[in-house]
Amino acid sequence: MALQKKTIKLAGNEIQVTDIPAVESKEFFNEYKLEDGSEIRVKTVATSILRIDGEYNPDGTPLYVVLTAPVVSVAQAPKELSRK
Repeated sequence: MALQKKTIKLAGNEIQVTDIPAVESKEFFNEYKLEDGSEIRVKTVATSILRIDGEYNPDGTPLYVVLTAPVVSVAQAPKELSRK
């Protein structure tokens, strides 16, 4: 797939970026046990990965913007909290 160049607005400035498709992903859930007895699982999924054209960290590596979306699932909830 060809890399796609585009312009986005970031912190009030328009910047040139290249959309970089992921070829592999390892996504993991974080698990939380809550005081109300529920257990939830949360992970962040990258929806788009953009390399900022011509911008680099002090060590010379390219800068990226990663757009994400949270995924939340309820692993377990007490019966009294569930709708009957």
